[in-house]
Amino acid sequence: MPSSALHAMKKLEVVIEGEHVAFVEGLMKDAGMTGYTLVRDVAGMGHHGPHAGRLTYNDLGSYVMLIAVGPEKQIAPILEGLAPFLGEHSGVAFVSDVQVMRAEYFTAP
Repeated sequence: MPSSALHAMKKLEVVIEGEHVAFVEGLMKDAGMTGYTLVRDVAGMGHHGPHAGRLTYNDLGSYVMLIAVGPEKQIAPILEGLAPFLGEHSGVAFVSDVQVMRAEYFTAP
């Protein structure tokens, strides 16, 4: 029977322009992340005003959110790579504490 125990992890949420997805995916891969979720056409209100979801003329111009969960030692290098990037591009990153079941799904082998 599977355990119902919870394990402490960090959740990283990155909102960026769609054209920069490959850059963040590379940071995650280099950090050993085992997976992530990608949400396209993110809309909302930001520092520079409202952001629409899907643009009718260009999928790459819309905002996306990448969500990853892992131990802090894997999240830290991603944040180090994101810091200079976010200094030059639109976007934000959020890190929060989460509890997960099946911790082995969130750690590199």
